[in-house]
Amino acid sequence: MAGRTAGKRKPTSAEIATHNAAKHSKTAGAPSDSDESMGESDAEMEGGAEIESDAEIEDEPKLAGENGGKAGGTQGRAQVTNADVMALNEASLLFKSNLFKLQIDELLGEVAVAANSKATQDVDAALQQIRTELLAMESTAELTMDAATNHVRKLSKAATGQVFGIPFPDPAPAAGLALRMASAAPDAVNVVGSYPLGMAVRSARGFTVDVLAQMPARLFQERDYLDYRYFYKRALFVALARVRLQGSAVGEMFDVEFALLRGDTRLPVVQLRPKRGARRLARLGCTIRILPSVPADVLALRRLGPDSCNVRAALYSAAQDSVATPQYNAALAGDALQLTHLKYLHETQAACPAFARAAALLRVWLGQRTGARGAQQLLDSGRLGGFVVTVVLAWLVRSPGSGGVAGARLSGAMDALQLFKGAVEFLAERDFAAQPVRFGSADAFGGAGGAVLVDPSGRTNLLAG
Repeated sequence: MAGRTAGKRKPTSAEIATHNAAKHSKTAGAPSDSDESMGESDAEMEGGAEIESDAEIEDEPKLAGENGGKAGGTQGRAQVTNADVMALNEASLLFKSNLFKLQIDELLGEVAVAANSKATQDVDAALQQIRTELLAMESTAELTMDAATNHVRKLSKAATGQVFGIPFPDPAPAAGLALRMASAAPDAVNVVGSYPLGMAVRSARGFTVDVLAQMPARLFQERDYLDYRYFYKRALFVALARVRLQGSAVGEMFDVEFALLRGDTRLPVVQLRPKRGARRLARLGCTIRILPSVPADVLALRRLGPDSCNVRAALYSAAQDSVATPQYNAALAGDALQLTHLKYLHETQAACPAFARAAALLRVWLGQRTGARGAQQLLDSGRLGGFVVTVVLAWLVRSPGSGGVAGARLSGAMDALQLFKGAVEFLAERDFAAQPVRFGSADAFGGAGGAVLVDPSGRTNLLAG
């Protein structure tokens, strides 16, 4: 074979066999003649085998990166650079981010409630039936306070078999108050709040759907914002709405009762909870509330600022000095501005595609945690709810920075998770008393005291509990 050392030859098969047999037959003692001759054969074979092995190694192709020399031993080895490390870190972060987004999608898939879907078709059918009944309410001629109370008692007993009166606020009407009240079917009935906006979420207690019933403007007079007059007339409408719903087919599916909006005795509502017999509705855990409202031009909104006094103390106590009534004024403005707020949230949703999903996440978070400073202020105000945190999110998305006040501003192009994180960070850092949140200037609320969140119209403080 070419390349072998001169004088060396490859041992034959017979020689190899003889050599192996001799090895196995060796015993202790002096070597025999055959052993000595075999030693020569061993030397020849070892030399031949060694040369053969070297030749074979030299003839074999080397793998990439292999080098027997010390100088070039690292030439084929891959070098790890900073760019490689950064790429691995980014890949890890991207994986974690994508996994978290999948978890968020799964969470919303379990708790989000979508209107006009297969899962809520029973709720939508009930809402349509409620709307039909409210629009069919009978008109009531003007009555005195006592006559109106007796009228409701008679109607309730005849329609439902249960006697209930008018849920007047506290303080109740003074004896001999010269106030005449009438009632009529609402001009419009609309589903409002989180449900039609796609922000409703199901909790352990179910979810709530709000129905706005706009009372006719003709039922009110110009100065009804004074001395609880509006609230007395509102209470009559609520009582007659309950009579109508409880005495109809709606009352066969729902338990109909009075409830208080945000615990405020000035704001009674009609609340409907599914009966056990209505299995599919009960399984959804849907509570429906009928919220009265009035057109924005019925009440003198300019007179409902935080410094205005709209309750004459002499009528209800011995005190003669008039003081500001910010909570009273906020309750009045809230009824007049509900459609304005709904329109603003609709516009925000159109400008920010992920707004509804982010608001839904905030509602889930709100149901679990209120430890952040801003969230605790909202809780202490007595007005904490999904609507308030949704308005805060809308302010972050749409309100431009002004007045040099530092605060988070979120882009309408962000996804739901980014909007949610930005809103939670804002609530954790913002002091609503030291740095009021305002849409526009709304300077009238600068010295209101306590937590301040001025609504999109600039007319009322949403945190005036």
